[in-house]
Amino acid sequence: MVLWHPPDAPWVKLNTDGAFSTSTLAAGEGGLVRGSDGGLLRAFCAPIAASSSFEAELLALIRDLEMAMELSTHIWIELDSAALVRLLSSRHFGSADFRHHMALIRSMTAQRHVRFSHIYREGNRAADFLAGRGSRPLSLHILIQSLRLGT
Repeated sequence: MVLWHPPDAPWVKLNTDGAFSTSTLAAGEGGLVRGSDGGLLRAFCAPIAASSSFEAELLALIRDLEMAMELSTHIWIELDSAALVRLLSSRHFGSADFRHHMALIRSMTAQRHVRFSHIYREGNRAADFLAGRGSRPLSLHILIQSLRLGT
């Protein structure tokens, strides 16, 4: 069984995800920042302009990291993209299509305490849900109702 675990203080944990539909070309991002007590500090989702699933993951990380940086200088980032975690943990910038995004992420994290780890999709369900909702914009009222109902 895959479970989400809270970080140790003073860390916050950012779970982020990107969604991309090859049939509609719609993309969305979603994420949550939670504290060491497991309490929700911030949740967000929005549409993004991406041309692939990998780019959606990168853009989601950039946008969600900006929000997490407002809350803490110690950010543990969990992603369900093992390929992205490997790239972020290496010194490489990836393919030419993504180097700008990677350079931005490296710049954003340079002056902070940041760790990256992989979590299986089952443990990242909340971020996955929000990313899916981000690709299908809803009114805030409907989104809050959906979150309460878990739909």
